[in-house]
Amino acid sequence: MAFSTAGNALSLPTQVVYDDRLERTCAAMKTHGIDVLAVAGVDILRFLTGLHGLPVTRPIWLVLPQGGEPGFVSPGSEVKEIQARCQTKVVARWVEWEEEVPAPRTHHEALAKYLREIAPNAGTIGIDFNGITGGNLELVKQAVGPERAKDVSPMQRELFAVKDAAALTVIRGSCDVIAAQFEASRAAIAPGVSEWEVSLASFMAGTKRQAELFNGNEEQSPLALGLHMTGSGPERTARCHAAGAGRKMREGDVVQICRCSTGIYGHLVGFDRPVLAGNKQPSQEMRKVIDLAREAQEAALAKVRPGVAAGEIHDAAMDVIDRGGWKNPVLHRTGRSIGYSGWDGHEIKAGSQTVLKPGMVFTVEPGIYVDGVGGARFGDTVVVTETGYEMLTPFELGRDI
Repeated sequence: MAFSTAGNALSLPTQVVYDDRLERTCAAMKTHGIDVLAVAGVDILRFLTGLHGLPVTRPIWLVLPQGGEPGFVSPGSEVKEIQARCQTKVVARWVEWEEEVPAPRTHHEALAKYLREIAPNAGTIGIDFNGITGGNLELVKQAVGPERAKDVSPMQRELFAVKDAAALTVIRGSCDVIAAQFEASRAAIAPGVSEWEVSLASFMAGTKRQAELFNGNEEQSPLALGLHMTGSGPERTARCHAAGAGRKMREGDVVQICRCSTGIYGHLVGFDRPVLAGNKQPSQEMRKVIDLAREAQEAALAKVRPGVAAGEIHDAAMDVIDRGGWKNPVLHRTGRSIGYSGWDGHEIKAGSQTVLKPGMVFTVEPGIYVDGVGGARFGDTVVVTETGYEMLTPFELGRDI
């Protein structure tokens, strides 16, 4: 799969895109009764400002008052990094040393102080409860007043659901990277090779391809690439998330390649394929696992279109899997919304009433896992269109083993 951009360079979102997202966020705040927003999750910071790639160990808060300008409340260690990586200003900082004019020494003190300055009468402060640790959340709630803190995770799910054109451009870049990762993984698979060596080949190939797409960008590292899970043999493929460890592959092993939540610039996609090690063919029962896993994905994909409930897509996959006659061969959902993060808040699973809309991006990845036999899944990432879906990952790559 080729990623077509001018000069082979990835086009990152512009400030115009972030301004539009901020405008949509302010509209959502009105709908949800939020006077001022204070968020710290890395995905929402990237979505609203383009801040990406910081090794965050201290909370960085983005504050957005209704009708006002966004600004960061940052630890002193990250002020220069924020200024280098995005156009949103740092409006307050906290430090871990003494200064002539005393500054707050903790993130929650700095956040509460800034909120008092810009929104002293705010009745409701929207906080992404899932964006920080439970301990930090409690510190913030006590600092701003627990009665004023409201979780905006549902609002964030709404904002993330439908991707804009700029996001889809980067997501396509992620699919290009994932193709390079899979090709390198498949080339490394052979009897006697350890799983971790396959995962390392994936990491190296993805890093190189991502560096090419960043085209010399001095602020974006190509090293953050997500998961490189590799499992081999009957026992480890019967678990859905083998970690690419020390097991050496054997002749005739099926190797499950899982490149879940992998992507460029934090825009993540999923891609899964089983691969054969050596020339010995799988057992008849394992062949059935592989064939029905592939058919289950194709049945699920056939249901993807606007207006369909996500639960119906899952049911289509299960109708195929149930033909295998196995007891409890499923370990995970059929898919999830993805693109702005590893999971954007919606699921393709039993009973899901999420209704698909154009612009939504999902993985479709039903799997079959049979103890004593092994497991397999075919996973791809799609965007819902006006009439159905568009395949974003390289669908034909690795479908035949």
